[in-house]
Amino acid sequence: MNRLLIVLLTLVNFALLYPGVTLAIYSVEITTLVEAEIIADPVEVTVYQQTRSILSTISELWRSADYLVSFLILVFSIIVPVTKGSMLLASIFVAGETVKKWLVLLVDLIGKWSMADVFVVGVLLAFLATRDQVQENLFTVPILLRQVEIGMETHLTSTLGPGFYYFLGYCLFSIFWTQVLKRRGTA
Repeated sequence: MNRLLIVLLTLVNFALLYPGVTLAIYSVEITTLVEAEIIADPVEVTVYQQTRSILSTISELWRSADYLVSFLILVFSIIVPVTKGSMLLASIFVAGETVKKWLVLLVDLIGKWSMADVFVVGVLLAFLATRDQVQENLFTVPILLRQVEIGMETHLTSTLGPGFYYFLGYCLFSIFWTQVLKRRGTA
């Protein structure tokens, strides 16, 4: 296989990883629709809205003193993939077969413990658990010596962002490309 093609395809990993960690992986929004007989039209209020990338999640977890979780996401979602990709690139240019084999062995070992694919599955499961949930509440409130019935319908909606798809693409391509290089003995 042509060395330039191998380098270009290995760089695809980095091209997918960078937007995968910097762009939004998910958005969550909670809105409440309030209806009451004392207001003419229902009022929709956005109660909560959040969009996060992998980097902003790491940063937010660190700021909230969740150091271990922040560190683990940093290691398994950024440091390990960058290290793995760098070692794949290095294995292409190393002259000695022994060093090449060690690099391939290390990349294969790191790949088994990278957890990036587990992270993608975790985000997907969180998305599926929170997409389009509705809760309705009906209660009565005394206002000016009369009881006013108020209805509230709260919607929790989550959406996957482009960062999720780039990161998923990185995970799938990385697994595929590592296996191709390993089988060809090129890496």
